[in-house]
Amino acid sequence: MNLNLDHNKKYLLGCSFGPDSMALLHMLKEEGYNFSVAHVNYQLRKEANDEMQSLIAYCQENNIPIFVTEINYDIQTNIEARCREIRYKYFASLCQQNNFDYVVVGHHQDDLLETFLLQKRRKNLVNYYGIKKKSYIFGVCVLRPLLEYTKADLLIYCQKNNIPFAIDSSNLTDQYERNKIRHNKVEMMNKTDRQKLLADINRENQELVEMYLQFQKNDIHSCQYLRELNIKFFAYALHVSARQIKEDAHISLSCVKEIRNALYSDKPNIIMKVNSSLFFVKSYDRCNFTSENQDINYLFTLDKPDFLDNEYFYLDFRSLSSNRNINIDDYPLTIRNARHGDITKIKNYCVSVRRLFIDWKMPIELRKRWPVIINKDGLIVYVPRYQKNFVKSKNINFYVK
Repeated sequence: MNLNLDHNKKYLLGCSFGPDSMALLHMLKEEGYNFSVAHVNYQLRKEANDEMQSLIAYCQENNIPIFVTEINYDIQTNIEARCREIRYKYFASLCQQNNFDYVVVGHHQDDLLETFLLQKRRKNLVNYYGIKKKSYIFGVCVLRPLLEYTKADLLIYCQKNNIPFAIDSSNLTDQYERNKIRHNKVEMMNKTDRQKLLADINRENQELVEMYLQFQKNDIHSCQYLRELNIKFFAYALHVSARQIKEDAHISLSCVKEIRNALYSDKPNIIMKVNSSLFFVKSYDRCNFTSENQDINYLFTLDKPDFLDNEYFYLDFRSLSSNRNINIDDYPLTIRNARHGDITKIKNYCVSVRRLFIDWKMPIELRKRWPVIINKDGLIVYVPRYQKNFVKSKNINFYVK
């Protein structure tokens, strides 16, 4: 067994004292890598303290630096997920404090197969099936150099090299869904079964790559394009779009179906709450996600022809404003966002600003921030026209951002 890692780098090994991570510890030591060990004692099992002391003793005997943290509070719900979060945050803090280049962990082929089968059982939408050899967790690069080896391979390695280890008693039960898959599926597979499943994983990951390439070539904000996708690709496209706004965004299957129905709705404008921090917006033939749905209120004043440049609009009336239907007698001006009930005059006819927005087919998320200009008498004298394919010209004196 050869790890094929870079000897010029500094590694932090996440070690539980199980046979997988202990085999990896021994390989790192035998192959002369610069590494330290990190151990998290969750104190969820009565044997946990003995295992921690055994690991500390082994590292001290072999002059291997070790970092240990003990969790002194109860973890009662989502135990696997919470423990994973705790340990990787701990690893990340150690890397930052001690300048480790990588975290290495002892995931093996059995873990990879179990993860894939678990993903399929849960019908998860994933960016990758199985386990990656290299990934980033809390900003730290995590390497998994043992994915080609089975759990049986690593047990034999430990036994041949007289490496101490302990078996987590919770892994022997069917308490967790992963354990059921491990005992009833993966451990029953022969070599041919494993190779076939590994080939299936590679094929499905290649399909994911090709799907994401198609998304890059097409417009995933086009309602028409999204309607043409099957439900699986549609769900993935929504997640890609949502994660442009929020990196860890997740959309439930029921919400995916609601959004699909919204795309077929006759209503031109729809805002749908996905969760507390994410909203789906459909505006005519376009759709996207946003993290905001609150009211936007702003107000600026100009006592004389002047210049304004802010997050909402650009305005330069220092030399010209008549092209915006504004004369010197209109000052002081108020520029604010459009509000419900706003009225303006066009060719001596009163027109609601909302009606203009509808006629222009303005996306609904823009309507809250669209500026109107009001003269000293309180009359809306100018509403900038919405243009779907607006291109900013060099000498333009007013435009909405």
